[in-house]
Amino acid sequence: MEKKISLGTRTLVAALCALITPLGTGALAADEALDIMRRVDENGKSASSRIVYAMHIRPADGSPARSFALISHENSDGDSLIEFTEPRTVRGMKILSKDASSWVYFPSTGRTRKIAGSSRSGSVQGVGGDFSYDDLGGDPWEDSYTFALLSSDQTSWTIRGVKKTDDAAYDEVELTVDKKLLLPTRVEFFKDKEGGHVKTLELSGFADYSGRARASKMTMKNVKKGSSTEVRLLSAAFDQPLDAALFDPVRFSR
Repeated sequence: MEKKISLGTRTLVAALCALITPLGTGALAADEALDIMRRVDENGKSASSRIVYAMHIRPADGSPARSFALISHENSDGDSLIEFTEPRTVRGMKILSKDASSWVYFPSTGRTRKIAGSSRSGSVQGVGGDFSYDDLGGDPWEDSYTFALLSSDQTSWTIRGVKKTDDAAYDEVELTVDKKLLLPTRVEFFKDKEGGHVKTLELSGFADYSGRARASKMTMKNVKKGSSTEVRLLSAAFDQPLDAALFDPVRFSR
């Protein structure tokens, strides 16, 4: 009788463990994923940054690439201002991203247009390419997504993010995060209404810029259209004073 009771007890405990363990593992994985993404967000922060980029847009039809030069400014709150300096047709065009909105200043008309919510997932008016307004902004990942750890190996984590706000540009994202750099090396973007996987961002050529590791090359591929946009980092400076007017929706265009 004692052996039967013991066996029954062990069986019951095993059954309970089978039910509890996946939930516990899931909760731990979610906590670990959130911790990783908070460290990624923190690693990407600085008191300020001023980065010069070259952008090359390669259409899907094989027509010649279009090239642009731009300067990105970002403050400690994650607000960003991008100004196009070449070619002449877009020189002086500015994009301000702040909280869940973006504003675009068009020098040809002297007008500013506000772009909010899901509209930020569209490509930049007057420029095109595969980076959206949201992609160019500096919002922390944690603000838009709830995370789960999918897998881990010696060099990287794979983390899935599911949107938690209506303002998130994508329904899901899947990131490969380098364990040493604590920076993403690959991001896949998903939209349910567009059939799932829509774009992939590859980050490579990590180098030291003023004591901070940053990707020197970023390539966004549109898996639906077959086009791609490459951005190369030319120079970077961090933790230097920036005029607050750069991030003011009323004054940034002046």
